[in-house]
Order: sequence, then structure tokens, then C-alpha cells
Amino acid sequence: MVSFEQSFTAVDLILITSGIPSCSSFYPVSIKSALKRNAVFLMAFTLLFYTAFGELVYLVEMLQRDFSFLEITFQAPCLGYCTIGLMKMLILAVKRNTIAELVQSLQEEWNKSVRSLEHQSICDDVMKPAIRFTTIVAVVNIVMGLAFTLLPIPEMIYYYSTHGKWVRQLPFLIWWSFDAYSGFVYYFIYPLYVVIGFSGIIIHMGFDCLFCILSAHLCVHLRILKFDLENLTYGLDSSENMSIKLNPKLFYIVEKHQNILECHDRMNKIFNFALFYNFFVSSFIICIQGFMVTAASGYTLIKFALFLASFLVELFLLCFYGHHIVESSVLVAEAAYNCLWYNTNHQFRTIILQMVNKGQIPLSLMAWKIWPVNMNTFANILSASWSYFTLIRTVYAD
Repeated sequence: MVSFEQSFTAVDLILITSGIPSCSSFYPVSIKSALKRNAVFLMAFTLLFYTAFGELVYLVEMLQRDFSFLEITFQAPCLGYCTIGLMKMLILAVKRNTIAELVQSLQEEWNKSVRSLEHQSICDDVMKPAIRFTTIVAVVNIVMGLAFTLLPIPEMIYYYSTHGKWVRQLPFLIWWSFDAYSGFVYYFIYPLYVVIGFSGIIIHMGFDCLFCILSAHLCVHLRILKFDLENLTYGLDSSENMSIKLNPKLFYIVEKHQNILECHDRMNKIFNFALFYNFFVSSFIICIQGFMVTAASGYTLIKFALFLASFLVELFLLCFYGHHIVESSVLVAEAAYNCLWYNTNHQFRTIILQMVNKGQIPLSLMAWKIWPVNMNTFANILSASWSYFTLIRTVYAD
């Protein structure tokens, strides 16, 4: 039996690892307390910001000299990944109190709604797979990300065993004002790269898992609403007392429906721009990574296959749970239509009609009012990425 607190355990652990307090925490009132509590987050943000800046400078310097097309396709995805991570960090920081208010509202709704074994069963059916799925995806992505940063080590060992000399490598390319490969500096810089990679992955997973768990909670309440509507007239006859008995239940359902809509609007305000930026940049990164997988070999092939898999899993996770909300909201409209509204009074029928009319437009989270977050958008992004991929392949072949 899943409790509300248990549903956020994995998300809070990921957020705390990245220096962000639990999603139910508000900002401290005093600046000193806020700085103290967010010290790790500020260090992680500074590190990721410099990484994005260093990658951009390196890319600009690369364009000013002779470079190969493969060098550009290597550098651009890393820069895009870092900028998406920075965007997600900013959203989690700026919207901290809004997120905490949303979690608080969902908890209040949970406490009011879960009143029977049937309600708890609905919660378990939705939340258990969500918790399990997001946890597995987070672990797999963290492992793939760490593998990405550690792959140069076996590559260097292999090169030494075949050529008899060490050639120092780094997982990705950042501009430094000094030689990062010289002397003992390298032994400090390489672990720093691993920390940077781990921080970026944790931020991505914290944001994505938070989005998915909040979406799952919306689905829980929509499915409880569906269940309550289906059983609204259960056990009642068509006597005159029926409408009198139904009114309190109906008013509770209407109030719950309004609360769900408000939570949905809050989620849109929190995540819409970050999702838009994520989808927009990812469509290009997926295409570039696909090209690198077809053009590379050996160690580099494995490296970019991991990068590509990470992006695909991340996009699928977001779109899947966004689509879950759409499906759950449609079920509410169907349940409203199928209840015995024709045996009730005019007021009851009017309210049910309004719920059915609202249900004609399914609830859908939006990526900045451009892309609905659902599986159709996931398919469209893949289609766009394939188009870019074929164009790049054609240009590179020429």
C-alpha cells in the first residue's frame, strides 16, 4: 500500500543529491538561511554553468581553425545537454515555492480522496508502476552517464597495451586557460569531469522524475474521480429522494474536479518552458547522436550510443506520463456521461453536462503552448530528428 510520502522518496533522494531540498520544502525566509541550505546546489550550478561556457568557447575556437564535421557533431550535443540541465536547475530553483505548494495541494487532495479500499487500490495501480519505472530509468541513466565519463579509461589502457605509450583523454571537451592534460593537473581535472557528468545526470533525472511523479498523482485523482462518478448513483432508485441524496456527493466531485484542474494549471506554469526547450534541443541532439553512431566506431560508437539512449529514454519518460494524463482525463468525461444522470433533477443534469463538455478537450500538459506532452509529440520529435539525420548524412556524404 503506497502512501503519499513514499511516492516522493526516490525523487527527493535524487534532488537532495543534486543539492536541492525535497520537493515539499519552501525557501527559507532569510537570505543567509537560503544560501546555507542551497550551498551544494549553488556549487553544482556554478560547475555546470562553467562547463556550458567552456564548451561554447571551445566550439567557437574550433570554428576559427581547421576542423572536421565530426568534431562539430561531437561538441554540439554536449553543449546542448548542459544547457538543458541549466534550464532545469533554474526552473527547480525559481519555482521552488510553487512546486512545494503543488505538492501540498496534492497531499491535501490525497488525504481527502483516499477514503476506501477501492480508492487505495487505484492509488497503488497508478503509483507503484510510476515509482518503479522512474526509479529504474533514473538508475539506468545514471549508470549510462557514469559509463560515458569513465569510458576514456579503458580506451587509454587499450591504447597503451597496443602502442606502448599513454595518450591522455577526457570524456568531453571544455576550454581551460591552462593545459588540462599536463602533469598532475590531469589527475585533478579528470575526477572533476566525472563530478560534472554525475551532476548533469542527477539534475536531468531529478527534474524528469519529479515531472513524472506529479503527473502520476494527477492521474490518480482523475481515476478516483472517474470511479466516484461511476458509483455516484449506485444503490439508489429513481425516487424523488435520489437527487437530494446525490447533491452532496456531486458537489464534492465538482469541487475535486476543480482542484485537479488547478493542479494541472500549476504544473503547466512550472514545466512548460523547460519542456519546450528540452524538446526543441533534443530533436537536434538525437539526430546528431544518431549520425555519430553511424559514423563512429569502437570506443566512440559506444560513447555516443549511450548518449543517444539516454536522450531517447528521457523523452519517452516525459511524453509517456504526459500522455497518461490525457487518457485519464478522457475517462472522467466518459464516466460522467455514463452515470444515471437522466434519473436526476435539472441541476444535476446541468452540472454533469458541463463536466462532459470540459472533457471533450482532454487535459494536456504543454511545452510552451506549442507541443502537447504526449506520445504523438514523441513520435513527431523522432520524425523530425530522422529528417535532420538524413539531411546530415547527405551533406556529409557529399
